[in-house]
Amino acid sequence: MFQVAALRGTPTMCAYVSSKAALIGLTMCAAKDFAPYNIRVNAISPALVGPGFMWDRQNELHAKADSPYFDNDKDVVATNKINSVPLKRLGTIEEVVHTAAFLLSNNLSSYTTGTNSIVAGGLA
Repeated sequence: MFQVAALRGTPTMCAYVSSKAALIGLTMCAAKDFAPYNIRVNAISPALVGPGFMWDRQNELHAKADSPYFDNDKDVVATNKINSVPLKRLGTIEEVVHTAAFLLSNNLSSYTTGTNSIVAGGLA
């Protein structure tokens, strides 16, 4: 599981974004390496899933980052993030799980390999 940050870049998170982007490349390579053995390899990139500890903590850290991209108030940071999503809401853990269930299903996704499923409300 990766993050949409790997596709968009997120200010103040260069190392994190780089590591996630590398894992998407690894997914595509592994999918080709394992395809002859009928093993499918896929990724899921969620964005802005919450509420919860990780959502709150990320907003706190962004507010403290002293970045021109983020407000100093964590609640304003959170509101601005939600407003940047075309669907204007946070995603849910269940929505990410449904994507994983689809990718794990041999009946529904048997021809799907080497993909990155984005669960981000249109943000990516």
